[in-house]
Amino acid sequence: MAAPRILWRFVFRDVAVYALIALAALTLLLVVQNVLRFIDELVSAGVSVDALLQLSAIILPSYVAYAIPSALLFGVLLSFGRMSTDGEIIAMRASGVSVPSLLPPVLALGLLATCATGYVVFEVEPESHRNMKLLLRQLQQSVRLIEPGEFRRLGSSTIYVHELGDEACPLQGVLISDARDARRTLYIAARCGTVHNVEAETAQLALALHDGSVHFSDPGAERYRRIRFDELETRLDLERYFRPRRKARDYRFAELLDLRTRLASGEKIKISGGIDPLTQVQLQIHRKLAFPIASIALALLAVPMGIRPVRAGRSWGALTAIGIVAAYWMAFGVAEIVISAELVPVVPAMWAPNLAVITLAIFLIRRSMHADS
Repeated sequence: MAAPRILWRFVFRDVAVYALIALAALTLLLVVQNVLRFIDELVSAGVSVDALLQLSAIILPSYVAYAIPSALLFGVLLSFGRMSTDGEIIAMRASGVSVPSLLPPVLALGLLATCATGYVVFEVEPESHRNMKLLLRQLQQSVRLIEPGEFRRLGSSTIYVHELGDEACPLQGVLISDARDARRTLYIAARCGTVHNVEAETAQLALALHDGSVHFSDPGAERYRRIRFDELETRLDLERYFRPRRKARDYRFAELLDLRTRLASGEKIKISGGIDPLTQVQLQIHRKLAFPIASIALALLAVPMGIRPVRAGRSWGALTAIGIVAAYWMAFGVAEIVISAELVPVVPAMWAPNLAVITLAIFLIRRSMHADS
């Protein structure tokens, strides 16, 4: 007996409600967890609470790509688990409704989730990364890069200011450790310092120092040198705060395809990441293609796992979903690691999690069909 459309509408609506609730909870959890990872650094740099909230809203799309497939998995497991616990699945089977007959509404939701996830990873996620960098640059005038009484790391240099002074000497007691030259570290001590400018284009902080000295020693040499100065101008690197390097995942899908063509033709293009640029681009292309398919793969797997004996209890669905989501995204993370280490080719590594989940889903669905017969 084929499942009537009214039953499909019921399953579609029930799964969608649970999935939307899970989507809201997962998105909030992921954003809060990841913001907390760097909140100390931003707060110590003087970023206001309003700016932090704005940053959280901008980086939200970066985590929606993970949340949508996971939320659909939760929705299917919780919905089918509730129907199983309440005896509705038993009633459906007694009426001749098989497990494959319940797949159309789940596949429809999976297709919608796939389209939404695809749009996020293809277009929205790279744009959010760019907007975040623009916001950081806009905040540069209000960020307290120099805090009296605290050591502050700026690029390869470290600066310490004893206290704030008046207009004639804004920064009193300035000490700078400059390690830009790996062969020789030098130290600058000055009685007074003034911030000349924060250069957005070069991401540098220009400082004018007065009445001080430069101290350095040559490696392996038994001598120490000091150079006194009345005035000295130096620059400190702010790239850590305002100009993060563009990574392969910061490009839109169309841009990645163009980069792949240019790199394959032999053009030299620098991309932050530490591995071969072509490998990085290939990795991100297949990552953006594989991520959306996760919605359908996980939804298919959740159907036979959600149909379970009544004695399993209502909490079984949530616990199972947590385990599957953790294992699935861990597999994706491991795939990116082994690709970055150039241990395995890009294509099999990135598509292995989806293939494994779809294979397991087909096996469980076939087994549930044999159980019905």
